[in-house]
Amino acid sequence: MHYKLTEEIINLSVSHYWESAKFEWNFEYAYQSEKPQTCLCGHFPIINICIIKNTKNQNDAEVGNCCVNKFLGIDDGNKIFLSINKIKNDFSKSISEEVVEYLKKKRIINETEYKFYLDIFRKRNLSYKQLEFKKKINQKFIDFTSSETNSHLNRINMVLKWAEENTWFDISFVNSLKENCSKKGKLSEKQSDALESIITKLKIK
Repeated sequence: MHYKLTEEIINLSVSHYWESAKFEWNFEYAYQSEKPQTCLCGHFPIINICIIKNTKNQNDAEVGNCCVNKFLGIDDGNKIFLSINKIKNDFSKSISEEVVEYLKKKRIINETEYKFYLDIFRKRNLSYKQLEFKKKINQKFIDFTSSETNSHLNRINMVLKWAEENTWFDISFVNSLKENCSKKGKLSEKQSDALESIITKLKIK
């Protein structure tokens, strides 16, 4: 399994040597799949999946969180999956401070939501209004780390990559979909249909 993973990562990297190729990759996103998936190493089943991006050629790869930890030394997914498992059955619980920082960096939460969450870490008892606001932020986090949102982002990125070789195509609308998906954690049904219409019409694969 280790050999298969290194082979796959090297094939997607600029370097042809594992010891240098693995340092080309950074953590981008993490999501928890509703259906068991197969890791790049060949292991099945996995549900905790990290999306990593190559900083030199912009390739993406989906790898199981355990492999990302063990072989690439990237532990960002650990904090995210711990928070998912902590709150998914009880939205009154708190995500970690590291995850709050992650959500702000990805522009899933705004400055007000960010400051609010940092502030409530120091409070034992919340008012009804505060608790409801906290639950709303937790829902954004769960939406953003869902299989559905990951699928939307993959489709958007596929169009944007295709557009790099088809410079006549105006990417402004697709970029707005990506920004909206990041801010709200998902696309609306109408937005999703519009994206699929572009993909079908232009025969993007």
